[in-house]
Amino acid sequence: MNKTRNTLPPHVRKEAISVLNDAVAELFDLFARIKQAHWNVRGTTFIGLHKLLDEFADRVMGHIDLAAERATALGGIVEGSLRESAKHSRLKKTEEPASISGMRDWIEELADVHAASSGHIRASVKKMNNLEDFGTTDLLVDVLRTLDLQLWLLEAHLNQTKKS
Repeated sequence: MNKTRNTLPPHVRKEAISVLNDAVAELFDLFARIKQAHWNVRGTTFIGLHKLLDEFADRVMGHIDLAAERATALGGIVEGSLRESAKHSRLKKTEEPASISGMRDWIEELADVHAASSGHIRASVKKMNNLEDFGTTDLLVDVLRTLDLQLWLLEAHLNQTKKS
């Protein structure tokens, strides 16, 4: 860990750096999946979803940058390459839908990975809050709000009628 004048105790900074590196890895994985869907969705409402997924990707990329910068500010080294992200992402490794499969399969896949990522980030928020790293907690809460919003927008495309 790099030396810093940050007043968080070293053990808290070390844990935060680990949590933030996990978030960077997972968000890069999510970003890539969003872009894959963005390029390959097909259907009657293609253009609207194509544009929406671009907005999703931009938001996620912004969170990646902030998480990486926070880790660095705490004295950490960011493991932010695509190779490292693929290796460390906690998202389930699945095959993407075929390009010809249509829009619903892509939306289902993205909804699943958004939900999984929200769960992981929610657990990280709790951990950082318990360690009283409120800066990292705040950053992760913002990520969580974005993921929950995007999940809602994806599920709205699925016309779900069942109650959960």
